Amino acid sequence: MVVWMRKERNAYLAWMLLVLLTAVSLRLLALTTIPSGLTHDEADHGITAWSIVNGARALYFTIGYGREPLYDYATAVLMRFLGPTYLAGRLTADYFGLILIAGMAAWVRRAFGWQTAVLTAAGLAVGFWPLMTARQSLRSITLPALFTLAVYLFWRGLEENRTRMNTNKHGAKSASIGVHPRPSLFFIAAGVVLGLTFYTYIPARLLWAIFPAVLLYLAWQNRPLLRRAWRGTAVMLLLAGLVGMPLFAYLLAHPDAETRIGQLSAPLTAVTQGNFAPLWRNTLAGLGILFLRGDDYWRYNVSGKPLLGSLMALLLIGGLGMAAWWVVTGKRRADLRPAAAFLALAWLLVGLAPVLVTGARLSTTQAIGMQPALYLFPALALRQLLAAIRNLRWLPAYSLELAAFLLFCGTAVFTARDYFSIWANQPDVRVEYESTMVAAMQAINAGQIRDTAVSTQTPGPFHTPAVAALTLAPDLPRPRWFDGRASLILPSAAQSTLFFPGFAPLNPALQGYFATAVFRQTLPLRPTDLDRPLTLYTVDRAQMAADWAVQFQQSVPVNFGDTAVFLGYDLQTPTVAPGGVVTVATWWRVERPLPDAVLFTQMMGPDGRPIAQSDRLDVPGANWQAGDQFIQLHQFTLPEDTAVGQYPLIVGLYTCPAGCPQQTAPQRLPILSPVGLPADYVPLTSLEVVAP
Repeated sequence: MVVWMRKERNAYLAWMLLVLLTAVSLRLLALTTIPSGLTHDEADHGITAWSIVNGARALYFTIGYGREPLYDYATAVLMRFLGPTYLAGRLTADYFGLILIAGMAAWVRRAFGWQTAVLTAAGLAVGFWPLMTARQSLRSITLPALFTLAVYLFWRGLEENRTRMNTNKHGAKSASIGVHPRPSLFFIAAGVVLGLTFYTYIPARLLWAIFPAVLLYLAWQNRPLLRRAWRGTAVMLLLAGLVGMPLFAYLLAHPDAETRIGQLSAPLTAVTQGNFAPLWRNTLAGLGILFLRGDDYWRYNVSGKPLLGSLMALLLIGGLGMAAWWVVTGKRRADLRPAAAFLALAWLLVGLAPVLVTGARLSTTQAIGMQPALYLFPALALRQLLAAIRNLRWLPAYSLELAAFLLFCGTAVFTARDYFSIWANQPDVRVEYESTMVAAMQAINAGQIRDTAVSTQTPGPFHTPAVAALTLAPDLPRPRWFDGRASLILPSAAQSTLFFPGFAPLNPALQGYFATAVFRQTLPLRPTDLDRPLTLYTVDRAQMAADWAVQFQQSVPVNFGDTAVFLGYDLQTPTVAPGGVVTVATWWRVERPLPDAVLFTQMMGPDGRPIAQSDRLDVPGANWQAGDQFIQLHQFTLPEDTAVGQYPLIVGLYTCPAGCPQQTAPQRLPILSPVGLPADYVPLTSLEVVAP
C-alpha cells in the first residue's frame, strides 16, 4: 500500500512539473513584445503601483471606474526592483496565474483524485482564456488565484472535521474530537485568504456565498459533518468579513468612488421597471460564452471565440452531468466527493452570474471568478472516460495517457496559434494596446529626440501619458500631450518635435498656425496598422510664436489665477447664419499645472445668458509645463432660431473636478491682471449672425 501511494505521488509530481513548465513557458514567451503595447487600464495599474513604491497608500484607488488595491500592491513589490515598467505588472499577473494552477491542482487532488487534478491543471495551463488573463496587467487575475487558495484551505478544514468524526465513531475519547471541536486552523487561514479576495475584483462580493451554500448542502446530505463543520465555517466567514471591513467601510463612506457597479446593473434596474428583455438577452449571451460565442471585444479575446472548443465543450457537459449525479446521490457515498461536486457547481454558477446580467461583452474578465471551476468539469469527464476503457485488452499500455497527453498538446498548439499569431497581430488589438504610441516612445528612447509633444485622442493623465510613463526611460524628459484634432501645443524648448499619429491628426482649422513646422520623418509601422502614419515635425519656438503673433488678435496678456495667461484669439468665422458652426481659436501661455482645467467660449444673448458655447480643453491642465504655449480650437453650432444681429463672444477658464458631479459646481478662475476686465472672463469680439 505504501509503495503504491509513493508511486502515485511521484506520478502526480512528475506530471505537475510538466504542466507547470508548460504554463510558465506560454506565459513568459515574448512577454515584453506580445501584445505590442499596453492598454490604458494596464498603464493605470502600473502608475498606481509606482505611486505605491513612492509612498502612496490607499484601500481603494479611484482611477478609472475605481478598483481594489491588492494587485497594485503586489505589482509595487516587483517595481521596487524593476522600476516603473509594465513588465512588473505582467510578471505579477503571471505569478498569480501560476498560483491559480497549483492551488486548483492541490484542491482537486484531495477532492477528486490526482489524475483529475493533473488534467484540470493541464487545461488551465494550455487554455486560451487562462493564458490571456495571465498575460494581462489587470487586477482580475488575483481573484481566482486567491479564491482557489481559500477553497483549498476550507476543504482541508472539512477533511479534518470528517477525520475527527470518523475517529470518534471508532471509540476515540480525545478531547480534540469532542462534540464541539475547536475551529481548525485551516478554517482560520481560509477566512483570512477569503477576506483578501475582497481586495481583488468586484465578483469576490458574490463568490463568498459558495461556502454557506456548501453548509446548506451538508444539511441535506451529511448532517453529522455539518454539526462539526458549521462552527469552523462561521469563523471563516466572520474573519473574511473582518478582513474586508475596511474596504467596505471606505466604499460606504464614498459612494461615488465606484461607478462600475451602477453601469453593470442596468439590466437589473430594467427588471425593477418591468422590462425583462435586456436581462433575458444578456443571460442567453452569457451562457453562450461557454462554447457557442464568446466576447467579441478584441482587447481581451479573439472576437467571438468561446471559452471552450468543441471537444472540451462535450467534456464539460459530461463533467457537469457527473457532478450533478454525485450531488443528488450524496447520501449513498461515504466520502466528500458529493460535497466537492456541489462546491464546484456552485462555483461555476456564481462565477458566471455577473455575465448572465451583463452579457458576453467583456465576459473574459467579468466571469474570471469561475475560471478554475470551468476547467475542472472537462477533467472529470475525461478522467471517467479513461477509467471506463482502461480495461480494454486490445489497447496498448499507457495508450490512454498518451491520448490525453496529445489532447493537451494539441490544445497548447492551437492556443499558441490563436494568441501569438492571430490575436497578437490583429489590427484592432494593436490599436487597443496603443502600439503606435509605444512606437513613438521607442523613438524617444532611441535618444535622438528630447523635447517632444505627442498628439493623441486620449491626452488625459490616466490614458496615453500613463502608457508613456511605463515605456519611456526614466531619465528622459516627459512629452507634452495634446489632441491635435482640436489643439496645438508649442513647447518652451527652443526646438522640439511634434508627433502626429493617424488617429489624431492636426485639425485643418489649425493647419495655418503650423505652417512654419518642418517635416522630419514618418516612423515605420505595419502596413495593416489602423493608426498609421506616425509623422514627426520639427518646430522652432521663436519662429512659430512670431507667426502666431501675426495671425491672432492680440490683447494685453490676461492672467487667470497665475495658472494660464490669455494671449489672443482668431475668429475664423466672423459671420455665421443660424444653424452654422462658429470657429474661434484662442492662444494661451502656461504658468503652472492646473488639474481638471476647462476652457469655455460663449456667445452671449441680450439677457446675458449664453446662447451657444464650447467647453473643452485638449491640452490637459494636469500635464501643463510652465512656459509652454498652446492654441485651443472652439467650435459650436448656433441654434436654428438665432435672431440676426451682433452677439458678444467671451472666453474664460474653470476647473471641473471629476466631471463636475451635481454636488460640485465648476469654479471659474479669477482674472488677476490687468485691471478693468470682468472678474472671470475676457470679452473677445462680436459675432455677426446673418440671414441664411
